[in-house]
Amino acid sequence: MRIVVISDSHKAMGNLFDIIEMHKADADLFIFLGDMDDDFDSVIDVYPMLKYYRVAGNNDWYSSYPEEQLIECSGKRIFFAHGHTYRVKMGYENIIAKAKSVNADICLFGHTHVQYTNYDDGLYIMNPGSVRQYKYGMVDILDNGILLMPAEI
Repeated sequence: MRIVVISDSHKAMGNLFDIIEMHKADADLFIFLGDMDDDFDSVIDVYPMLKYYRVAGNNDWYSSYPEEQLIECSGKRIFFAHGHTYRVKMGYENIIAKAKSVNADICLFGHTHVQYTNYDDGLYIMNPGSVRQYKYGMVDILDNGILLMPAEI
């Protein structure tokens, strides 16, 4: 299973649509980590067939989307949030602790605009960076493990 992870588009619609266009055929799922949910609304208007999950970011003031979610894909538990409620700009400890407390296998967050991948005691961790800065990420869940891939357009 391939998951394309995007965050912090901040009205960079061309970049956002470029990512969707590049991966609409090979991605099984898109996860949008917030900050400009109106941008992602436009994606869904153009590509209603996409399978996706999303959360609200700190700049999505009137969003009806949750601030965090826990889902299961291909037998793996994925916890994701924009990250601002866990103060990720001050460090990743809080969001990692939350992901571990819900027995997640994968933790995804944005907010810092800085790409980051790590593995910590059974937890795969990724910040895809900012779409505005041409950054995104991919998570491949394979029979023999999980692969985190930072990417850029």
